[in-house]
Amino acid sequence: MGVSRDHGESSRARPEVTSRRPDSRPMHDASLRLVCRAGCEPRTHRTIPHVIVDIHTHIFPPRFIAERARFVATDEAFGEMYASPTAKMATAEELLTSMDRAGVDFSVACGFWWRDTALAAEHAAYLVEAARASGGRILAFVPTGERVVGAAGIGEVRERTPEAVPAATLPLLLHSSEEAGHAYPGKTGGLTPAALARLLEARRDVRVIAAHWGGGFPFAALMPEVRTSITGRVLFDSAASFYLYTPDVFRRVIDLVGLEGVAWGSDFPLRAQDVDRAHVEAALSDKVERIAVLGGNAARFLGLDSPEK
Repeated sequence: MGVSRDHGESSRARPEVTSRRPDSRPMHDASLRLVCRAGCEPRTHRTIPHVIVDIHTHIFPPRFIAERARFVATDEAFGEMYASPTAKMATAEELLTSMDRAGVDFSVACGFWWRDTALAAEHAAYLVEAARASGGRILAFVPTGERVVGAAGIGEVRERTPEAVPAATLPLLLHSSEEAGHAYPGKTGGLTPAALARLLEARRDVRVIAAHWGGGFPFAALMPEVRTSITGRVLFDSAASFYLYTPDVFRRVIDLVGLEGVAWGSDFPLRAQDVDRAHVEAALSDKVERIAVLGGNAARFLGLDSPEK
């Protein structure tokens, strides 16, 4: 996409995003990535037994929410997903409030995959500022393949062909579409399992969060060469699972790709984080699996437990 490379330092008015900390105690170390909730001491990942990471959420600048009707009329994909007044949109502040309520330590926040490069740039600038203001609790996945200072990844990428997916060294969060089942707003416009397979084959160094269980791709992991090629570089997220599948999907995908390949994503604000987290916990009776899926795998994939973080 033709977004200016300096848009991460955009001169647009910065959004009013604040880091929510329920207690008033100062952070003792600027390198600490975890915001302390009420009644606890500041902690690093090396002292957190069970970090909670939501690897798939969405936030928008307040202006975009206020002007929703205009964007519905001018962007076909946006209109498909957000024409209904009941389709939820949220700001960074609302995401942080939700995280506090649900006990979520980190959230990956994605932008919308705009065709208008100016909108993509503005959305990217909002995301990286939200990440900065959150003290690191929000991780910005920007909606452009151009370099954006402060971005942790790119997403949610909505392209139908592997060739259209931007080349990048940052992790990609890819919208993946299952080919069977009922229709719903936003189902189309992503990579099918076959297209995802071509992308992973062509780009051996790419690191991918395959949204919505990769549209069913995990079944291919029964082939030894596929299992080998995806291990360590592909996470399958559970976003929107409870609108599509029975809770057995967690057990099935873990058995197919291995526990280390599965991560929780709520698709907030489509799903409330506290409700979705509770459903995941109910679906996984094994404590080790719950710890891995609800945060351990995502923290490792995103490097949140690295000393430099």
